[in-house]
Amino acid sequence: MAVYSAQAVILRKLDYSEADRILTLFTLERGKLAAIAKGVRKSKARMAGQLDVFGHGRMMLAEGRNLDVITQFQRITDVRPLSEDLPRSAAAAVVVELADKVLEERHPQPELFQIVVDGLSRLAAAPAAAVRMESVDFLSRILLELGYAPAATVCARCGGPLHGAWVPANPDSRGGSGLGFSAASGGVVCAACAAAVNARAISTRAVKVLRVAAAGDRDLFLRLRLEPADVAEVEDVLAAQLEHHLDRQLKSIDFARKVWR
Repeated sequence: MAVYSAQAVILRKLDYSEADRILTLFTLERGKLAAIAKGVRKSKARMAGQLDVFGHGRMMLAEGRNLDVITQFQRITDVRPLSEDLPRSAAAAVVVELADKVLEERHPQPELFQIVVDGLSRLAAAPAAAVRMESVDFLSRILLELGYAPAATVCARCGGPLHGAWVPANPDSRGGSGLGFSAASGGVVCAACAAAVNARAISTRAVKVLRVAAAGDRDLFLRLRLEPADVAEVEDVLAAQLEHHLDRQLKSIDFARKVWR
């Protein structure tokens, strides 16, 4: 059997037979693939306790007829905090479920791989108070990478200006903007279009956050001083955008909402 090396993130696991485990991997070199770790569930196995969801490391694999076989694993990122803390675990579950849903089998996507690795490592290292902002940052980045980022500078439906999207005199206000959000239309819509498509209301501050996120300035985004209600609103908007384009509900996002709120 041909042997190869791959940097990988573990997206899913399935216990198999008495001691084996089948893993869904996102590899830098070969994209998403399934592989089996034989005997890994035995207490004295060399890789016992290492090959778990969220894990990120360098693997040696042997090509198999149906499944490739994992023969070695060396951790690159310490993601143990993700499994030891429920809010972090909930956020990390969003990362791996999204990666699993958007990836094609055996199709390398190095830019997306880096977004996933960065998302997990930042969630593991962030202060507890910053976990939700890191999660929103990940959602924004994956939407940008996939080409699904919500429009927030002009009306997503008619292309007209978004009057009233800024309130410079009172930037801390979450007051109504008169605008709406429609995932089907592609983002923020003006007041006239919001009525036409029965869009959900969106606050002025949420529109501002979407604009900052779309600009890709992570440092500026993390410096935003947001109330929990602001973060929750942006989370909901980004999740709606993702679920519309993926045409499915994401179980991990529903669970994360319950944990965070």
